[in-house]
Amino acid sequence: MDRTAFRELLIRYSNNTATAEEKALIDHWYELLYNNKLPALKQSELDNIEQEMWAHIEKAGNLSGPFTVYRSIKRKRLYYFAAAAVIIGLVISGWLVFFHSAKTFSYEISRRQNKLSESVNATTTPQRIDLEDGSYILLKPASKIAYAQHFGANKREVYLEGEAFFQVAKDATRPFYVYTNELVTKVLGTSFDVRAFSHDDTIQVMVHTGKVTVYKRKNGATEQELAKANATIITPNQQILFNRQLASFTRSVTIQPQVINTADNTDSKQFVFTDTPASEVLMMLQRSYGIPIIFDEELMSQCSFTGAFTNESFFERISLVCKAIEATYEQADGQVIVTGSNCEKINRLTKIHDK
Repeated sequence: MDRTAFRELLIRYSNNTATAEEKALIDHWYELLYNNKLPALKQSELDNIEQEMWAHIEKAGNLSGPFTVYRSIKRKRLYYFAAAAVIIGLVISGWLVFFHSAKTFSYEISRRQNKLSESVNATTTPQRIDLEDGSYILLKPASKIAYAQHFGANKREVYLEGEAFFQVAKDATRPFYVYTNELVTKVLGTSFDVRAFSHDDTIQVMVHTGKVTVYKRKNGATEQELAKANATIITPNQQILFNRQLASFTRSVTIQPQVINTADNTDSKQFVFTDTPASEVLMMLQRSYGIPIIFDEELMSQCSFTGAFTNESFFERISLVCKAIEATYEQADGQVIVTGSNCEKINRLTKIHDK
């Protein structure tokens, strides 16, 4: 809270326009210290108190240290000065404790309040935890997870501190929720990783199969509904990084995308190409990995690619295609954007040169 905010709070209190919560908080603190209610403050007195108090705070450099009392100050004004000094310290610390902490969550508090079972991995290898609905969790080292032995009729909930892989059984009637201190990850049935160590600057959610919805965790029902409405959806081989300091999301492609295990990807012949339009090759890569690839279909259909994919990574394969057709690619918001030259023009110039 800065000086302007503090002054506005005192004005609202003195004008009887503060909220019931603000009044109750200030009265409660004052009564604890002086066993009396804060007297009404006149506007002229409030001006003097606010000016002198804030000047002293800035000079002292902290809000919790002692305040020097000068004999020239009248007894009545000294009374108000002391009262206001106490209030500002308590208001600032109290707002931080009551209002800021209300916006954050604690794994331990959630576990105790909901009377949940807990699994802690104190080993150096992942531990498998089987849940009653057929889902299982691979809990990574130095991590812990809390959950009910029997899920509710409408949803399945777990609380994580650390890192874990989730293989969630499909159940459209009971969404599966993973709660960390700042985020909620919601799925119906899929596989994904969540990394949320308390010492990390970011929280990571990475999807292997299916679709995952991620949004901020809020206290109030209205705020939570608003967060849900602004949720981010990630699909296979995409990830979300949540910056704790900025409270912001970044969606990107995972570092090592894996081929999605579907029937279409079991035939190795599909990775061999002979004068195949580049548009078809890019579409095949998009289907195989589930990663959106943005390109000009008409332009890329004029380019051809000849080659075979064997053990290359996703990005190596994209690079090979781009190199062959004189194109470039970049990542943006969990997608790959391919920008190419006019292959029809290049082919025409090549033929003229050959003549």
